[in-house]
Amino acid sequence: MDAKGDSGVLGRDRPAGPLVRLVGVRKVYGHGLAGVHALNDIHLQLAAGEMVAVCGPSGHGKTSLLNLLALLETATEGQVEIAGLPTSTLADSSRAALRAELIGHVGQATTLIPVMTALENVLLPLTLRLSLHGAMLAEARALAAELLARVGLKTQTHHYPARLDPGQRQRVAIARALVTQPRLVVADEATSRLDHGGIRLVMDLFAAHQHEFGTAFVLSTRDQRQLSRVTRTLQLNEGRLAGAAAADAPRRTLRVQR
Repeated sequence: MDAKGDSGVLGRDRPAGPLVRLVGVRKVYGHGLAGVHALNDIHLQLAAGEMVAVCGPSGHGKTSLLNLLALLETATEGQVEIAGLPTSTLADSSRAALRAELIGHVGQATTLIPVMTALENVLLPLTLRLSLHGAMLAEARALAAELLARVGLKTQTHHYPARLDPGQRQRVAIARALVTQPRLVVADEATSRLDHGGIRLVMDLFAAHQHEFGTAFVLSTRDQRQLSRVTRTLQLNEGRLAGAAAADAPRRTLRVQR
């Protein structure tokens, strides 16, 4: 996969500095005594080209943290910055536009469009953002087909979701999250339905985007095969990141020149 230049489908510059910065973030669901404190005083920095795993017991805030990073939710207190842009005060439409521009997301549930083929589902983020026709459409379709092949679905590109098993649908969702070559990918238990071979394919593809595009990844996982591939592991317990290392510069971040 080659990075696209200014004339390609997705050409853009990637600024220096922290890609993600969370300062004093709290997330509370509900109000008063009935409020559930999902995240408490979260401080975190993430650099381009870094792959971070977020681990911890179920119900301790991992999905809440990933939803904030994916701009699917807003913090109750504190600041969430993406590519230097404060997001907490953005209107819903502005936050959605920023998410479409910078972020790929894979949730625990694979939300594929049932009347679209696997290839069409992967293409969807591009067709929503760009007016694709002629050579640009052909280039985009080739990119989507390549991503599906890279996750082991070369022969299923024209299958509808109903014809795919849960693991295959999860692979389509992963390819869809990568098709815009985002700066940040947020993946919540994204390989939970994959076997060892499928996990290896996905992690190899993540590593390729890390090296080629400087993509940063935040993964929620309990799988040791994934943890062996990340640059940093964060432990989340009772809504708090353990230790001060969460806000420190990573020790093994990939420095990608753009």
